[in-house]
Amino acid sequence: MGIAPAKARTREADYVSRAAEKLNSERDRRLVALRDARTKMAIARATDRLASIAHPDRGYVLIRSPFIYRADSRGPRDSDRPENIATRPPLTQILKGKNPYAIALYLTYLFVHQMIAAHAAGNNPDPPEEPRRRHSVYNIGGEQSWASLIGLPSTDRRNQRKTYNRALDALHKWELVDLGAAQQRYANFTLNREDGSGRPYKAPSGVPTIPQHLCIPAEFFTAGWHLILTPSELATFLGVCHVSDRKQRRRTEDEPPGSIFLAESVRYQHLGLSDEAYLSIHQLAEFGLIKTDDPMPGRRRGRVPPTTLKNGRRHQPYQLTATVLRGYPSTEMIFDLDTFKRPAIEVASDRFSRPLPRYANTPERAYKSP
Repeated sequence: MGIAPAKARTREADYVSRAAEKLNSERDRRLVALRDARTKMAIARATDRLASIAHPDRGYVLIRSPFIYRADSRGPRDSDRPENIATRPPLTQILKGKNPYAIALYLTYLFVHQMIAAHAAGNNPDPPEEPRRRHSVYNIGGEQSWASLIGLPSTDRRNQRKTYNRALDALHKWELVDLGAAQQRYANFTLNREDGSGRPYKAPSGVPTIPQHLCIPAEFFTAGWHLILTPSELATFLGVCHVSDRKQRRRTEDEPPGSIFLAESVRYQHLGLSDEAYLSIHQLAEFGLIKTDDPMPGRRRGRVPPTTLKNGRRHQPYQLTATVLRGYPSTEMIFDLDTFKRPAIEVASDRFSRPLPRYANTPERAYKSP
């Protein structure tokens, strides 16, 4: 026997209220962290250093597809068996480990290596040096260090080193870096390819192609977005951009130009992206990094009111647009850079200071159809 409509609406409204309260609490914690003076200083220094490494004629960072997307399907989800994380792409393998800095660190490695290679190819008489490996963030003389480029806020050198080493351990687990032997093994690491093969990293050469590569604008890094986004947000953002690249298809008149949808099967079988991580599309939309168009009236936090679905119709998925790509393949590098004109820490702090736009003010309004 079905649930009475009034009870169903009350249950759904209660869910929305609890979800909004939880998310507001999470936003408050992130806002406090972003406004911490040490954090702001560390991220400002990191982005300044990244900007000094950037090459004026290299406006993008190239990421090999296997880092984000598994071309051969993992097969459908089996609810009777635990998920085999080793079958995920490396990006979401790292995500499962919940290290807050590992993905940002690996993306920073890619940025720095490719920019230094661009300086070398251009015969720059004074190219930037590879960041130092043993120094802390606030080292004497202000030399650049790998740890300084991920914005570690602590002023305690021992804690900085432990945090940085744990991020390296998370990457080493999935063969994205190799640690050195015995003593100084963290200082003597080597970078490996994005595909998790364990082979030494070499920047892709030649003209980037779809679907083998994803191009991300260099401004994403010099504005500090990879330092501000959570691991789930980073994984989801890269997933949306790369699926947009791979799904160049005809769209109906009702769909926004350049939009895609991430079906649950694609998220699980090809991206390894959990439902929990996928919810970060809403925060990415608030930041302006993607756009979400919802064809289902009254949906809140992924939930649809029972009165909306009739005659057994299925939920229509969110339409997602990677605004930075402007509807073009990323390899054409026709980027929309408006989002990156302000430092990411300022944009994020501003957004967290505002009310949640995707929840109604009261549960009674949560499912009121327009």
